[in-house]
Amino acid sequence: MSSPMARVTGLSPGPYPVGVTTMQLNDVSRQEESRPRSLQTEIWYPATDETRGLPPNRFSEFLGRGVIPGSIEAAEDKDAIGGYRSGLTVKELDETWPNEAVRDARVRDPLETSTSHGWPLVIFSHGSGAYRASYIFWTEFLASQGFIVMACDHPGSARYTQVNGQVVKPGGARSERAQMEADRPKDLMFLLNTMSQLANGQDAALERDSRFSGRVDVNNTAVTGMSFGGWSAASCLEEGDSRIKAAVMMCPSLMSAGGRIMKDRSNLETPVMMMIGTEDTVLGAEGNDACREYALKPKGSSYLLEIKLGGHCSFTSCDLYNPAYGNGIGESKSLTKPGEMYEALDITKQHEIINTYGLAFLDKYLRGGDGNVLKQNQFEGHMLYRM
Repeated sequence: MSSPMARVTGLSPGPYPVGVTTMQLNDVSRQEESRPRSLQTEIWYPATDETRGLPPNRFSEFLGRGVIPGSIEAAEDKDAIGGYRSGLTVKELDETWPNEAVRDARVRDPLETSTSHGWPLVIFSHGSGAYRASYIFWTEFLASQGFIVMACDHPGSARYTQVNGQVVKPGGARSERAQMEADRPKDLMFLLNTMSQLANGQDAALERDSRFSGRVDVNNTAVTGMSFGGWSAASCLEEGDSRIKAAVMMCPSLMSAGGRIMKDRSNLETPVMMMIGTEDTVLGAEGNDACREYALKPKGSSYLLEIKLGGHCSFTSCDLYNPAYGNGIGESKSLTKPGEMYEALDITKQHEIINTYGLAFLDKYLRGGDGNVLKQNQFEGHMLYRM
């Protein structure tokens, strides 16, 4: 694993170089302060071979390169990116951010491979108070394996985003819990509909962009997410959209909205991979049990991955901000032994486990892979169940 990304993903990157681009997508069907609801959206994708060896994306490029006056300083505040670790700066992240994705590289033509119908689409939703770029262990890795990956900031729920030339942090009506629960699933479905338009060469979300025309198979889409984002993915399944063929839920907060997802769930057919950390003190015992129960019920294929020495933040790239962040990264408070601490499984190993099974699951249900990896427990420190 000589690639710098290997320490992030736990696995060597896939066969394709990766490109990354930022788009502001505007949902004209929803209005906020007399303007369309706008989503700062990151897209990772397989890139052309000429991308290899080009300078990688810098962290500040997720922040618009600081074009908005004061935006870098706002990102470094304790209520934003700077809250991950005291003294953390964007300059430091520019020097240490280990991604290999190249900003605005050319999108690879899937016809150059056996993927004649386009690259499958994976939509990712971040956790509450998180940020779209904080999961590159998953998003960039999947792009290197031949998936288009979209992840937006959810305004009101993201700790930092930029829309319409302004920095937006949580606060106000859009950050009320009920409003976020209403907005988030709509955000994800909007991303799917937007990419469907872009893939068909149509103008979408007030944007004209031909880069993805004919290159994305939106009829083979997975919704994925972490924590509140996992809840959001579960909510999307209830839409019954035939384009969504699978879902990956990482420590989803299924007890949100009074446990509505658990009580009113109707979609028992779409394949689901549930991932949890046994020591997750955010979900707690009740939340983890809800995740286990959710994974038991589908009529279709369902899997439960449980990392024994893992917690809530095992399913993030927060280790890149702070290697001692806790709750699954470094020394952490125990859920199963209250009042005690435990040393989480090395985060690189945790990401290796997550990506090994997550990739096999998506390959099986979006590309017709054999799924052999899903038939066995390959690692120590975890449990994988097929329901």
